[in-house]
Amino acid sequence: MNKAKYTRYRSKRLRQKNSRRLVLLAVLTIALFGLLAIAVYYNLGYFVSPFSNSAVYGSLDIGLTPKPEATLLPQLDLVPKLPAPSPAPEFERLIVKDPDVYTIGWISDTQHYAGKYPELYLLLTEFLAKEKDKLRLEYIVHTGDLVHNFADQDEWAVAKRAMQALNNIPFGVLAGNHDIGKGLEFTHYGKYFGEAAMKARPNCSYYGGSYQNNRGHYDLISLGSRNFVFVYMSYSPDSACIRYVNKIFKKYNEHVGVLCVHDYFNSDMSYSAQGRLMFEKVVKANPNLYLIMCGHRYMVGHTKVTLNDGHDEPKRIVYELMSNYQAAGPKGGSAYMQFLQIDEQKGEVRVLSYSPYTKDFRYHDTPGAEFEKYPVPPENEEYTFPIPWSNN
Repeated sequence: MNKAKYTRYRSKRLRQKNSRRLVLLAVLTIALFGLLAIAVYYNLGYFVSPFSNSAVYGSLDIGLTPKPEATLLPQLDLVPKLPAPSPAPEFERLIVKDPDVYTIGWISDTQHYAGKYPELYLLLTEFLAKEKDKLRLEYIVHTGDLVHNFADQDEWAVAKRAMQALNNIPFGVLAGNHDIGKGLEFTHYGKYFGEAAMKARPNCSYYGGSYQNNRGHYDLISLGSRNFVFVYMSYSPDSACIRYVNKIFKKYNEHVGVLCVHDYFNSDMSYSAQGRLMFEKVVKANPNLYLIMCGHRYMVGHTKVTLNDGHDEPKRIVYELMSNYQAAGPKGGSAYMQFLQIDEQKGEVRVLSYSPYTKDFRYHDTPGAEFEKYPVPPENEEYTFPIPWSNN
């Protein structure tokens, strides 16, 4: 290419480049003036996003008279409104100041804490140990499913460590179905919570005796003005287990009897097969038996049964209590448990539910809880009934 042609080519390229620059500059200028116009129209940079009802602020200020304040767009109500939860009472509701009142703590179905949330297992038991005196906590019941996988040694170690926090409080345990598996294998349960392990605890003089390495056992406790016998029997009792339970209740027939089992009710509070067996063979047969405590199925609640014990008129009232919080919330129960405050002066038993994790009484009054897979009427979590043994 000679010099003249090169000069013409170079000039053409420069004109094309300058044209593109002018076009780009024009587009930017139009965009800038468009933004300024919008800002002026919406009161110097104040406008409402069409995607929310929150105000977005700019920093432009050119001194024009402001427009009237923009009206926020209404928020669409796409989700049904839920009722507000009941006000969470203070922890003081659990504190007992009356010397005529004592408390029984109740834990059940803690298996998911052992497998997934060990911090909640520890939080729960350490709370009980720390607040023992404030609660006037005299005894603790665990109605089974200490772990989720009976063959997992790590879960047993978590359960053991958590329950050791209660070494200065009398407590009893039994094996739930998850503690022994479908083959009813008690080896691991017996290793961690068998007779030797329970007798090795400090101040265990209340431990009355064992059946088949703590598959069943009984505790003798003096609470308030009365002597109690708590009789425990693990999941899937056979006829020999039933005979043992009856033997203990009859031996201590002057004590107030409490039967602690894992499986007694279905989720609708009807008797399960094991519950029906216990009711027919044990509850009816022992006039000193006034309370049944169970877990297993997804429910919290109680029923009242009146028995005549061979008399012409009904004489004995039995309260059957169920507590299982494992489906409450996203963390295997959220550390909810129940407390039985026994007030001898008023002649009543007050049942309360509380979690040291959420610092809240009653889980099932939480907005949305009624839509969960296993809803529970909130009134089931707190109730009062007359002491059934007061006249005996």
